[in-house]
Amino acid sequence: MKKTIVVLSLLSFLFLMAFSISQVTRASNSDGVELFAPQDGGSLSEKDLAAGKAIYEGKGTCFACHQLTGVGLPPTFPPLAKADYLLADKKRAIRQTMYGAKSPITVNGDTYPGGLMTVTPLTDQEVVDVVNYILNSWGNNGGIVTIDEVKAERK
Repeated sequence: MKKTIVVLSLLSFLFLMAFSISQVTRASNSDGVELFAPQDGGSLSEKDLAAGKAIYEGKGTCFACHQLTGVGLPPTFPPLAKADYLLADKKRAIRQTMYGAKSPITVNGDTYPGGLMTVTPLTDQEVVDVVNYILNSWGNNGGIVTIDEVKAERK
């Protein structure tokens, strides 16, 4: 009898764990982030995008101001989602990820102050990952940046 209770308890626990994991997976896949194939013919793997998302939401703390959905916090922090300013210049996106925006910028017709971005020291690969994530999330189709482009902007 005790053995049956232990086995049933263990099976119930395993079932609940499996169910919980599937819910987490579903939640992470339905967080409102749309991902697209980049325009420049290159490709990003799910692993590449996951690495960028981890930086955006973690080490880089980008989400604190730009939000998990990329909509920003107007009128202080600009959107990244469907942002004309971001998508117009990949090199500038790299530089501003590394160093922030020092002067005011205009995004989708609205002006945002410069000098507010907290700059987190990122490796070249982390910059590649997070910029590629931003350029290809939330309806953006901004192409791919490479490690060589990041190194060139770092100089």
